[in-house]
Amino acid sequence: MRIVLKGIVQGVGFRPTVYRVAKNLGMNGYVKNMGSEVEVIIDGEVDEFLRELKRALPPLAKLTSVEVFESGDTYDDFTIVPSTDGDRSSSIPVDTATCKNCVAELEDRKNRRFAYPLINCTDCGARYSAIQGLPYDREKTTMAPFEMCPSCREEYGEPMDRRFHAQTLSCPGCGPNYTLYDHNKKKIGGVGKFISMIEDGCIGVAKSWGGMHIVSTLGKIPELRKRYCRSQKPFAIMVKDLETAEKYAHVTRKNVFTGPRRPIMIYEKKEPLEEVAPGLPTVGMMLPYTPLHHILLDGISVDALVMTSANLPGEPMIIKNKDAFSLDLDCYLLHNRKIANRIDDSLIRVHGDELCPIRRSRGYVPETLPFDRSTVFAAGADQSGCLAFSTNQHLYPSQYLGDLGSYGAKVFYQNTVEHLESMLGIQEVEAVAVDLHPAYTSRKLGLEYAKNKECPVVEVQHHWAHGASLLLEHDLEHIVCIAVDGTGYGEDGGSWGGEVLYCTADEYERTAHLESFPLLGGEQAVKDPIRLAHAIHRKLGHDSPYFDDKTASILDKLMDKSVNTTSLGRLLDAVSAALGVCTKRNYEGEPAMKLEKLQLEGDNSREYPTHLEGDTIYTLDAFLKMLQDDSPAAHRAASYTYHVACALAEAAARTAEEYDAPIGISGGVSYNRPIVDHVRNKLKELGYDLLVHQKVPNGDMGVCVGQALIAADI
Repeated sequence: MRIVLKGIVQGVGFRPTVYRVAKNLGMNGYVKNMGSEVEVIIDGEVDEFLRELKRALPPLAKLTSVEVFESGDTYDDFTIVPSTDGDRSSSIPVDTATCKNCVAELEDRKNRRFAYPLINCTDCGARYSAIQGLPYDREKTTMAPFEMCPSCREEYGEPMDRRFHAQTLSCPGCGPNYTLYDHNKKKIGGVGKFISMIEDGCIGVAKSWGGMHIVSTLGKIPELRKRYCRSQKPFAIMVKDLETAEKYAHVTRKNVFTGPRRPIMIYEKKEPLEEVAPGLPTVGMMLPYTPLHHILLDGISVDALVMTSANLPGEPMIIKNKDAFSLDLDCYLLHNRKIANRIDDSLIRVHGDELCPIRRSRGYVPETLPFDRSTVFAAGADQSGCLAFSTNQHLYPSQYLGDLGSYGAKVFYQNTVEHLESMLGIQEVEAVAVDLHPAYTSRKLGLEYAKNKECPVVEVQHHWAHGASLLLEHDLEHIVCIAVDGTGYGEDGGSWGGEVLYCTADEYERTAHLESFPLLGGEQAVKDPIRLAHAIHRKLGHDSPYFDDKTASILDKLMDKSVNTTSLGRLLDAVSAALGVCTKRNYEGEPAMKLEKLQLEGDNSREYPTHLEGDTIYTLDAFLKMLQDDSPAAHRAASYTYHVACALAEAAARTAEEYDAPIGISGGVSYNRPIVDHVRNKLKELGYDLLVHQKVPNGDMGVCVGQALIAADI
């Protein structure tokens, strides 16, 4: 019989497992890679074989499809035969943390891989970041230049060995290795020297599987902020173990935190850690996931290190050794294996037991979503760029591409398009989806792609795409989406972001939105959020206390010329600035993120009523009432945002009753824990549940998912 197996069957020790199962059952035939599916010929009972195979599946393997056909061939033994090209619809493996067996070998002085910082096996290690093509064989990975030594080749060829057909197999004698350089590109040692330099107060770069990290002790953060020009933005830290993590933060969903994906998890702080995440109630932490990380944390006296993506401002993370020196730091620990695909650390916000993906990258990409529709390309948005292809009943969202404002980010975007096309065997697409915003780089790149492919373009409103991403994730026909974020280009040319939409894959209706106010000076108002507070005062005919007469006069002239916004993100920025929490933005989302600390500290006892009239939720009078109150700032912030969230929930419930539809929330502001809790609680009072994201990012990384659904349905 001929069996075709699809799923996560590449680079996870799947063929060796098939081999062992067949041999144990006394069956003859072969196993072979065919593109990204696996073909098996056996001369025994299929049900028995599949039952035993499912019991023996490697940790990272997953079967999504099994097809059985008759075969007239006969064989005298069972073998693994050379790979061939074939269907490319199965899942490509993700990078996964070093397994327990490899960690044990790493720490065993008698093992030949003791302290080898690139140790791996069929159960763990670099996968997507090392894959250059399919089928997944060594010559199509970044290990191709490294010829296996006799000892490694013996392991590779031994069916009962954990490294049987491990394509990235190596050891200190035949594989890539790390070298330490100073800022003059002079070789000065290896991993041990790097550890001692970091402990002595140096700031360095360490190359990982899918990119590079800037590394320092927590005590060097003030200097790092100065040298890295990052005065306020939070840093991710890597902690030695779960016990250390629980010392610093309230750790939930430990199975994810300690699991093979090893994302950065954003938890509520226990320790102040003000130098790590200034003004925020949360901290981002991860556990070691590469052998090098284990060596670093075991060899240094501290229990946590800064481990933040190494990149120049506005540019993608560095992956080439020669480019690392542009960071002008103290030392550079670099290995000599190429990075095929740049993969940033994934980032997940935790709300109790809920997981909200912020950055879906290492450990998660290129996993797919079910997509029983046509082949499309979705260009995504510009903030937190992400694109997606659909083919053969799967949707493939890309890894995190960063903000698309720089030339380097555009090159990364285009390289990702070409790589996914090649990996998935895509030659033609039936439609290209782009955002409505005329200035979006993603739109321009999408239009260019559509022109080259000579296929139609589908323009998708930004918040409709957010709603459609919920439709796809939850397998729904329609939904009422509370779409709340910083900005999205509206059908009326305004800046939306506080919306209640009724969405299907075919159309949407804007049933309610927050009261609008001017973005004085456009993007400058985002960087200088006190302008937003000034605009609200002036729109309502009140004097503004924020600027001198000359500056106020200039800003007042912009009132009728500026784009209006209904964005909840911008409204939160205005609250943050007016209450003195954050009056100058240093990074995306900073004013609203820092406001969350006040929201959590305060109570909802103050009355700042909002009201819904027609399709507008009036909130600005309540904003002024909040500022005129002499209550503590925390109570004012908590109470005002409570009333706004409840107003959105009530408007959504009104629409849900009209259309008999479920309610969900999406957009970057839906990472704000108090607001989501208020919306959920108010909806519960009204008899509704709230759907949230669990697989698709809430923010703009999820836009391509909704775009793809809409484009495929039109």
